[in-house]
Amino acid sequence: MRKTLQILIIVLISVSCSQSKKGAVSENRTLYIFDLDSLKRTENYKLTIETKDSIIKYKYLNLDDNEKNVNLRFNINSKTLSLDFWEFELTKKNKYSESELSETEFDLYKLKEPITDGNGPMLFNINYGILNIDNGWGMKFIYLKSDNNSKLTTNIIKTLNE
Repeated sequence: MRKTLQILIIVLISVSCSQSKKGAVSENRTLYIFDLDSLKRTENYKLTIETKDSIIKYKYLNLDDNEKNVNLRFNINSKTLSLDFWEFELTKKNKYSESELSETEFDLYKLKEPITDGNGPMLFNINYGILNIDNGWGMKFIYLKSDNNSKLTTNIIKTLNE
């Protein structure tokens, strides 16, 4: 009887652990860093997407420097993005489309409460995560699945500048 109870506990723990990781997806990303539309450098990231209830968490882990990690949350119900303590709201649906990146179009998000020198617009879709971050000081950060795609980064920057 005791051995049966131990086996049951082990099975329940195993099932519980496997279900908690069920909603996680992991992919590689290359970050292209631009200063005034000129490419300065690239960095490698590992993106993990986790879904819990009505929140999807996007964790961008820098493979060389943990201080450059980025965490983003998307609230499915309110359609808002949270980056650190900033809240972004949907301002334009289907702003950008590129089948090479995602079958789903990217929506444009802007700060709910704009501030001087605050973050600029972000392109985002629920399946891909963020396509870019604009720090408001002329720096643009573009996350792509592939390396060395200057034509694609140019198109994204053009779209953001429109």
